[in-house]
Amino acid sequence: MFQITRKTLPALALATTIAGFSGAGWAADPWVVEAGDSEIEFTGTQLGAAFEGEFKSFTAEIVFSPDDLAGSSVKVLIDIASVDTANGDRDSQIVSPDWFDAAQWPTAKFETNSFSETAPGQYEAVADLTIRDVTREVILPFDLEIEGNKAKAKGTVTINRTDFGVGQGQWTDTSQVGDPVTIEIDIEAKRP
Repeated sequence: MFQITRKTLPALALATTIAGFSGAGWAADPWVVEAGDSEIEFTGTQLGAAFEGEFKSFTAEIVFSPDDLAGSSVKVLIDIASVDTANGDRDSQIVSPDWFDAAQWPTAKFETNSFSETAPGQYEAVADLTIRDVTREVILPFDLEIEGNKAKAKGTVTINRTDFGVGQGQWTDTSQVGDPVTIEIDIEAKRP
């Protein structure tokens, strides 16, 4: 088990896969996410126009063995207040009670239930994602490429914000702010 602090959400599921992909010889070694070269972004729509953002801070606990996927686990806590959409007004709304309500629920949680290899270099993580006080199961597919002591993982998952109660009152109407939110992960990591 080790700690990672930087960037967000499914980053850690991807880093976990990196630890196990290349075989049992590497499984005991932790992988360190290269924060400057890694991004966890999300894309939503507002008034029909796409906007991007990211949560810049998270903590992660990773226990992973390629020989024991059933015994592997990942838990990520995401700091909601670290949101950055390059728009101060939008960022202050995102943390407000109508949206994520960061004062009451300061973190979102991503916790894996299982991992599977779907094809060479391709994996899926099945996890519980908790935002506000709502927990839903999500499936995060991702591709993994390893060269020497460096690894790169990319994945995308789409969720509906209203499934998690994000957007209360007038914001349950999805005509102004769209329901689907796409989370994109681009993670680079190295073996110490």
